[in-house]
Amino acid sequence: MIRTNFFLEKVVLPLSDRFNHSPFYAKLLDWRRISVLDKDQLESLQKEKLTKMLSFVSQHSEFYSLQNIAKSRDPYHWLASFPVLKKGTFKENLNFFLTAPNDNQLTSIMSSGSSGPPSKVFFNKTELANNRAIQILWWEWAGYKFGNSLLQTGVNMKRSKEKKIKDFLLKTRYIDAMSHSEEEILKELAYLSKNPKDHFVAYASSLYLFAKVALEKNITGVKFKSVISLGEKLLPNFRDTIEKVFSCKVFDTYGASEGFLIASQCKAGKYHIMTPHLVLEVLDERGNEVNPGEMGRVILTGLDNFTTPLIRYEVGDLAVKSKDNTCTCGLQFPILDEIIGRQTEFILTPKGKYITVQNVVRVMKHFPEIEQFKVVQEEPDTVNIIYIPDPKVLKIREEEIQKMFEEVFNEPLKFKFQSVKVLPKAKTGKFQLIERKF
Repeated sequence: MIRTNFFLEKVVLPLSDRFNHSPFYAKLLDWRRISVLDKDQLESLQKEKLTKMLSFVSQHSEFYSLQNIAKSRDPYHWLASFPVLKKGTFKENLNFFLTAPNDNQLTSIMSSGSSGPPSKVFFNKTELANNRAIQILWWEWAGYKFGNSLLQTGVNMKRSKEKKIKDFLLKTRYIDAMSHSEEEILKELAYLSKNPKDHFVAYASSLYLFAKVALEKNITGVKFKSVISLGEKLLPNFRDTIEKVFSCKVFDTYGASEGFLIASQCKAGKYHIMTPHLVLEVLDERGNEVNPGEMGRVILTGLDNFTTPLIRYEVGDLAVKSKDNTCTCGLQFPILDEIIGRQTEFILTPKGKYITVQNVVRVMKHFPEIEQFKVVQEEPDTVNIIYIPDPKVLKIREEEIQKMFEEVFNEPLKFKFQSVKVLPKAKTGKFQLIERKF
């Protein structure tokens, strides 16, 4: 394994970068160096990069230069002068944000649209390589090394020749994230029993479905060194099931498809914020920074994408600011206490109370006759619970479910129940346990 790792790092990756005109490996080495900096050094680096970014957008991004925001010697004070950027505003004015010609030298990535209008963001090769390097660094926090084998899900199964070569060299088995019938999962589990992989990288719901099927079918021969969750909220019951079935730790990651790699879990389970890559603010509804331990809106300023710079961009998530920024793992990156999820992943009651994913799970665990469920709110006064029942149970206690929700939230609620064989996915193609459509 040591020889394989050395060959891949010292020979294959540099040759691949030279062939593809990409600085990926150099960026990875940079981020490995950054990851061992102390708190003061990380803060200094973020301050330096923020100053550079704000100076750049003021001169080169038409949208920001038209704002005519006065420069400040303190970059954080300068940043606070910028307005919070909504997704709709960005989408409608994309050409005013771009600082490079929209040609074949750029790569565009479409955001998921799960928390607002989908947006297109552009990157040059260096910016893409930088994001990929941070992602691999997170995998290394989960124990990954070049030469380890991977099972990875993805949404684009049309692998180019270059990607097929990369998959072969990096021992990656790539499977469709959007197609997980029980038959397909059983087939893949049978393959893994004979051809084990070191790590499993996938959407949280994909990981859970694999673990759930393995548990139900008593398949015990599939193990991993670690599991890496991405793209969706990792629910507590998802984590428990995955770790139990695959006999390993789950490392959850938090990013946004606009190109922000926000935070990832370390071996101690803390979410470390990539402060040299972005500035993260957690704001209340009045635009003020919340106190440690409080929940607020996630506002991001990117420090690495100069092609499509985003300053104080509201991604549509809610998170809890940490009271403690120390960690036993040794990393000095600050900590995000909890990622609550998308603002659309809440039920809003007529009295204005939020029902979170955690609240829903807390109620539904009392009704084991429901195997899987999804909560959809299409109108302010009605909640739809779509569920897959246990085939061995004749009656589902729908009235009791409604009564328990009303007791927990101390107000009358209107519910509709629908029994199905397969749960619907959100328009993004991902599974959302809660989906609010207004």
